[in-house]
Amino acid sequence: RGVFAERGLPVELASLPHVESSFNPMARSHVGASGLWQFTRSTGRIYMRLDQAIDERNDPWLATVAAARLLGLNYQLTQSWPLALTGYNHGVGGMQRAVRQLGTRDMATILARYESRSFGFASRNFYCEFLAALEVEENAERYFGRLAIDAPERPEIAVLPSYYRPAT
Repeated sequence: RGVFAERGLPVELASLPHVESSFNPMARSHVGASGLWQFTRSTGRIYMRLDQAIDERNDPWLATVAAARLLGLNYQLTQSWPLALTGYNHGVGGMQRAVRQLGTRDMATILARYESRSFGFASRNFYCEFLAALEVEENAERYFGRLAIDAPERPEIAVLPSYYRPAT
C-alpha cells in the first residue's frame, strides 16, 4: 500500500495480487508469468532485471514497484482505472483499441460489446475479479468472521562485502 500511496496511486491497487497469484511470490502461470504480480517475461524486462542469473519478478518488493509503475502508465494512457486494470491483464493497447472501436471508456459497455480474439474470459472478467477480491479484503469479517491477524515478520538484511557466486 505504501508503494502505491508514495506514487499518488489508489492504495486499493495493492489488492491486485489476490487475483493474480493469491499473494504467492513464486506463482507461475501456464504462459510463463511469474511472481505476486504475474509479470510476463517481456513486460518484466521493461521494469525489472530479468536474465539468466536474476528474475526480479519473484521479488515481492521490486515487483510491487514495477506493478505500480505499469498501472500508473496504464492509467495515464487510458484515463480510467477500470481500463488501466483490465489493461494490466489484456494489454493497455488492447484497451485503447476497445475505446476506439466502441467510442466509449465505459467499462460496462466495453465488457458487453467489445469483440476481439484476445479479449477472452480472463480479460473480460479481470476487473470484476479485482472488485470482488477488494470487497472481500475490505470486509473480511463479514465473509470469514473475526480474524486474528499476526504482526508482519521483520525482515533480516545481510550486507555482503562482495559478490558471491551461488554454488552449482
